[in-house]
Amino acid sequence: MSTIILISELIASVLGVVYIVLIARKNSLGWLAGIISCALFAGLCVESGLISQGIIQVVNVLLGIWGWLQWKKQVIPVKSHPWVGFVFYALLPAIYIGLNVIFIGISWPARLDQIALIYSIIATVLTIRMIQQNWLLWLVVNGITAITAFSNGLYFYASLSIIYFGLSLYGMYQWKK
Repeated sequence: MSTIILISELIASVLGVVYIVLIARKNSLGWLAGIISCALFAGLCVESGLISQGIIQVVNVLLGIWGWLQWKKQVIPVKSHPWVGFVFYALLPAIYIGLNVIFIGISWPARLDQIALIYSIIATVLTIRMIQQNWLLWLVVNGITAITAFSNGLYFYASLSIIYFGLSLYGMYQWKK
């Protein structure tokens, strides 16, 4: 692995942590850290052949721009919709089975990667709208990402996803205050 890739991965990782901490604290600068982090990770994922993860990162760059613009123009109060978490946790097995039917022959890590893509987009929109249950979906996304990264031998990325999982718990706590 080249030095440039390692440095890019380190910078993207640190900015990803900064993003989650600032978003948990409802600070709009978190979106800027997230945009840069996701842009770096998009390049790294495509380079590694993780196309779905690369797509997630590009979509997150675009959603990050929207989130930053929304959070900069007004203070959005945190809203709670408890049914949101329940619905998306209940749908998880159905989505997995549906992907098995639609994409016959695709590996289980690829199916999980597709679920991470779907849930990541939904979780980001919920974050932008400051809906508290976004953190429940981030737990799913970060858990899936840790599993798929580990299964692909990306141990640093898997470790980072575990850190993100813990930071999602921190975000849940911060947004309940």
